Amino acid sequence: MKIAIFSDTFPPQVDGVSSVASRLAETLSERGHRILVVTVSKHKRGSEEQTTLPKFEIIRLPSIPALIYSGHRLTLPVGQTIRRIKKFSPDIIHVHTPFSVGWEAIQCAKRLKIPLIGTHHTFYDHYVKHIKMNFRWMKKLSWKLIVSYYNRCDLVISPTKSLADTLKMHGLKSPVEIIPNPIDTKLFKPATSRKSKEEAKKSLGIEGKSLVYMGRVSYEKSIDQAIQAFALAAEKNPEIKLFIVGEGPERTKLEALARRLGIKEKVIFTGFLRGYKLTRALQASEMFVTASQSENMPISILEAMACGLPIIAVSALGIPEIVKNGVNGFLSVPDQPKEMARNILELFEKNDLLEKFSVASRELSLTYSREKIAELHEAAYRKAINREL
Repeated sequence: MKIAIFSDTFPPQVDGVSSVASRLAETLSERGHRILVVTVSKHKRGSEEQTTLPKFEIIRLPSIPALIYSGHRLTLPVGQTIRRIKKFSPDIIHVHTPFSVGWEAIQCAKRLKIPLIGTHHTFYDHYVKHIKMNFRWMKKLSWKLIVSYYNRCDLVISPTKSLADTLKMHGLKSPVEIIPNPIDTKLFKPATSRKSKEEAKKSLGIEGKSLVYMGRVSYEKSIDQAIQAFALAAEKNPEIKLFIVGEGPERTKLEALARRLGIKEKVIFTGFLRGYKLTRALQASEMFVTASQSENMPISILEAMACGLPIIAVSALGIPEIVKNGVNGFLSVPDQPKEMARNILELFEKNDLLEKFSVASRELSLTYSREKIAELHEAAYRKAINREL
């Protein structure tokens, strides 16, 4: 098949949607499909910028900073790619974001009469606080706009049942399929031995046991609550440390919080890590922790599971669909750092339970291997192309 993938976010930008879109493009290309990606450039340009990679082509459209959300960029959806898409003649268009590049995909699909599949990745109403619009009417409006967008798609893909049900509740009429996010279970895997784990710890300067958080360092991730939970756990187990892998606008505030709680030396901010270094950071820790209440199907949790880490998280939105409470981790009530701290301590105190959760995490993660998820996408593409929806 020839597949055009549209996304407002794509590497080198680092976030969950970027990871999903790029991993899908790579895997589909490896499976013999011809792939063209349309995304934004990292700077302003007078014309489209086209790059051919070993696996697929990328068109990067001229863009400007999205001032309401740090680190993101927007293009002007005025049919810039219709000529190029017509020449590529895709069998299917797959869009990952309902923003500027997303509307470019809508125009191409409509003008060229190409089947359109749209993946909706997250609960955007949880992000309105970031643009200082945390009002009920704004959340309602955001759902109205999102559903209006995805009702223009021939098929909608949701990574979780939780998000699919919410879309339907807000008026989605297009057919929906649940296809989870893919991860590279060959790159992200447990340390092969105790010696290998100790070497991973040494490479990061870790002595003793540690927790790790990985993801965007932003307010919606509730990292402050994870730090508070860690501080409570560290009172009883002063040897443990917390590694925060990632970058974002909240880092300065979170560093200040660690100082106020007297755990500055125990909370280490690593910045972005990628590839093998990221895998080693996960392998070096005993468990993954997140207090985020805005997650649908976070790649960070899936990759941590693939590395054999038990998960300490909260029971919110899509997380209970991937973290099985009492099987591969513990889920606590949101906004309860004390409960999260108790869960952290229980796993550190019960090595047999930690090991049991570790094995379960790895086994569950294999469900999300990029090869299995690519097969599900291929089946969805064929249905859309053959009008079997």
